[in-house]
Amino acid sequence: MEIKGVTHPVPTEYAKRIYNESKSVFIGKRSLRKAKKGSKFIIYESQGARAYTGWADVISIEKMKPSSISRKYKNQMILTPEELKEYAKNRAEMNVIVFENFEKFQKPVVPKRFISVGGKYIYETEFNMIKKNKD
Repeated sequence: MEIKGVTHPVPTEYAKRIYNESKSVFIGKRSLRKAKKGSKFIIYESQGARAYTGWADVISIEKMKPSSISRKYKNQMILTPEELKEYAKNRAEMNVIVFENFEKFQKPVVPKRFISVGGKYIYETEFNMIKKNKD
């Protein structure tokens, strides 16, 4: 099956930074590198809605040193530089997903299965379910 996107749990506080402040760089510990440019980054709001609440087009997915992330993406990161420093403690590299064209869903879409902290790939069947139910 074809990978159509990736999702990661995003706490409501951070999701609001995407919705309201146009933040466009997600930083995570786990790498879902099979996704590629043009696939969807799907926001799973892990508190509050506990549902998919929006998506965007992936520009790039890469591993970077935390200090490089801060320098390159300081104003675009979902995390503040201080939050990144704490989150990345004792890690040589972090996974970085850069995205654009964020679209907030009219209706949250509840996934059929729990989304673990490491995120997951979204395959065609689930992608189509999200697409059908988001408006």
